[in-house]
Amino acid sequence: MRSALFQLHWFLGLTAGLVLMVVGATGGLLGLEDEVTGLLSPDIVAVQAREAPRLTPDALVAQLTNGTPGRRVTLLVLNGAPDRAARVRLADGPGRGVETYVDPYDGRVLGPARGEAFFDDVRRLHRWLLLPGNGDGWGRTITGASALALVYLALSGLYLRWPRGRRDWRIWLKPALNRRGRALYWSLHAVVGTWVLVLYLVMALSGLWWSYGWYRDGATLLLTGRAPAAVPARTAGNRDMPKREGAPAALDPAFAAFTAATGGRYATATLAPARAGETLRIRSVAPDAAHFQARDEWRFHPDGTLDSRDLYAERALGPRLAGSMLALHEGRFFGPVGWIAFMLAALALPLFGVTGLLLYLGRRRSRRRHAAAAVRPARSTDMRPEQAA
Repeated sequence: MRSALFQLHWFLGLTAGLVLMVVGATGGLLGLEDEVTGLLSPDIVAVQAREAPRLTPDALVAQLTNGTPGRRVTLLVLNGAPDRAARVRLADGPGRGVETYVDPYDGRVLGPARGEAFFDDVRRLHRWLLLPGNGDGWGRTITGASALALVYLALSGLYLRWPRGRRDWRIWLKPALNRRGRALYWSLHAVVGTWVLVLYLVMALSGLWWSYGWYRDGATLLLTGRAPAAVPARTAGNRDMPKREGAPAALDPAFAAFTAATGGRYATATLAPARAGETLRIRSVAPDAAHFQARDEWRFHPDGTLDSRDLYAERALGPRLAGSMLALHEGRFFGPVGWIAFMLAALALPLFGVTGLLLYLGRRRSRRRHAAAAVRPARSTDMRPEQAA
């Protein structure tokens, strides 16, 4: 069994490992997206704080609707800091639309952050390998299969390396950097793999959330105890939710009630225009939240009265995990230390592909040398006694 596990380990390493190298490198880059775009766009993501009050949601929507004819606002992400820009999504058709930053004081469109187009391409490479169809094509299937392979590679690698008998654990966890050749490659491959094994399991198991619907449904049921709500089927002509008829409802009463309930303390507040008579949902992140997906969910009636609220701090661990899968995948669920550790582990995935390939090639060369050495003694035994004398 050990030999079979080893053969499958190197086979998946040589095949799925190529995809994992790409996914790991791009995932590490995506972990820096907010920091990089913020550094490149200080005049876009930040604004001058003023004494004048910021526009209310309805006033901001009206300003954007008048300033961008033919487009409608489908999402607002308001920032609680007085010197930070708001983020909006504008759509002119049935698609997702484009996101841009706006000045919350006068509604002036500031544009997307610099570098966002680059990170959008990196994200498509990370998720779907830039293959046609994006999430509906083969790229999603391939990256999902590679995530399953990563689970096997991590667990089988641990089993194959597990010390039999007594062994110095310091040697087991300390790379032998003074070695050369295959010994060095094996030490880096095995020791560093032991360090990041748990991180790779979390990355792979959380990444499968977006790869397979059956996995997401099962994980949701396991974590929350409830089956996921049914999502309307998407059609080729309309990738979004079906268009709702009727005039849009006012946002200001609900937002005023939200700011009163929170004392105006929020890092971000996300809301989407609703139709008349519908409840308005506001998803907010507190200034001291553990991560960007630690969201509280508020629902208000059109007149601003509270319908329901679901606070992140009051949820059990399972629902927290189900609602924070991206933060878990990036390591931000575990704070700044977790984010840095996950980012470095993702960037280290090419190390295992390269060292694994070098070990495989070195093993083949070693087998050929041993086979050649075994042939030479066999030929010498075929000589006649007088020749040997």
